[in-house]
Formats: sequence, C-alpha cells, structure tokens
Amino acid sequence: MQLYVVRSKTDKTKGEEKKRYYGVPIVSGQITEEELATEICERCSLTRGDVLAAISALSDSMQNHLSNGYNVKLKGIGLFSVSGSSEGVDTPEECTPGKMKAQRICFKADNTLRIVLEKLKYKLTHRNKTK
Repeated sequence: MQLYVVRSKTDKTKGEEKKRYYGVPIVSGQITEEELATEICERCSLTRGDVLAAISALSDSMQNHLSNGYNVKLKGIGLFSVSGSSEGVDTPEECTPGKMKAQRICFKADNTLRIVLEKLKYKLTHRNKTK
C-alpha cells in the first residue's frame, strides 16, 4: 500500500492564480543492497555474499558501459541510458566535446516491472512532510 498526502500548489496558468490540490506519494523508506541481498539469497541458491558481489560487479559493469556510450537493458528491470546536452552555439564547428555535459542517468522501467503500477493501491495519510 502506497501512502500519499494532499498538497496545495498555486496554479498561475491562464493569467490568474488558482489554488489546486494534488495527491503526492510519500516514501516509506529506503532498501539497501544488504537488505536486498538478504531477501534474494532466501529465494535462490546464492549466498548473501554472492549476491552482494554480483550487485557490486553489476554496478561496475554498468558504469563502464554507460560511460562508453552504451545503454544497459536488464530484463525484468528496465533500460538505463545517459542523457546529455550542450549550450547553444552559432555554428556546428563550435559544438565541441568540451561543450557537452552529461545531464543524468535515465531509467525506463521494463513492462514486467511496470505491472507494479497497475497493482498499486493508495491510502491517504496525514503524515508531515519530511525534509
């Protein structure tokens, strides 16, 4: 069950200010790789150490491939890619490698993982906003 709170925002579109209310999911916590490793080793023949080593190796390998221009697709999880951009320049010749900047790591969930969205149920809570 995903908890949410209601927050107000001022909508300034169409030239007038109007208060609008939105449901905003709240994070229940964070799961670490150690906790994931414990759960995973209970479901398969790998030890907790094996799972932690695999997660570490996966991270290293993904960093290597992403930094070399590859997307990384993990079946059942999704696609990871790097987005980048540069400042605008007047001629193509001015768009040099030094002008390029990596923006972020993008993630697109696999259809298998998106099933979570179809099954997700929400419950209103009045929990205070965390910082």
